[in-house]
Amino acid sequence: MVAYTDSLGFYKNSIGLNSNYTNRVSVVEIDIDFRKIAAARLAAGATALAATDTLVIGTLPKGSYVVAAALTLVRAEGASATIDVGVSGSATLWANSFDLNAAVGTTVGVTNGARYQTADTEILMTIDTNSTDVARVKIALATVNMGADLGAIPSA
Repeated sequence: MVAYTDSLGFYKNSIGLNSNYTNRVSVVEIDIDFRKIAAARLAAGATALAATDTLVIGTLPKGSYVVAAALTLVRAEGASATIDVGVSGSATLWANSFDLNAAVGTTVGVTNGARYQTADTEILMTIDTNSTDVARVKIALATVNMGADLGAIPSA
């Protein structure tokens, strides 16, 4: 198992939420396109992702609370392939063996994966299958700002 922290082929969110003192609810969305990731890794001379490898796909700030998660398959792999999504110590918190070869449009929602971040927390994706290089999945985390930077509160 190799733990990758690069962002070859995808956009890794910054540590922060779009919420402030008047709007504390955000949806952190991460678009994982394995075709783009495989091409970018090949072009950079980086090792291809393999079974049991983990990839840091984003970071949640201290004080954020994930209420629910959803994964939606945008493009199927064309062969057996699954992923897990979670955090260190709980690698399957939001997805356990999500099927990347299911019907396009398949969405799996998780409401029992609520978690408060007591520190900046990396979102991890674990590759369960070798040669995952075609699928595309969107990961959404419904997040409430419970104490991360709330921005300036205007005086009355």
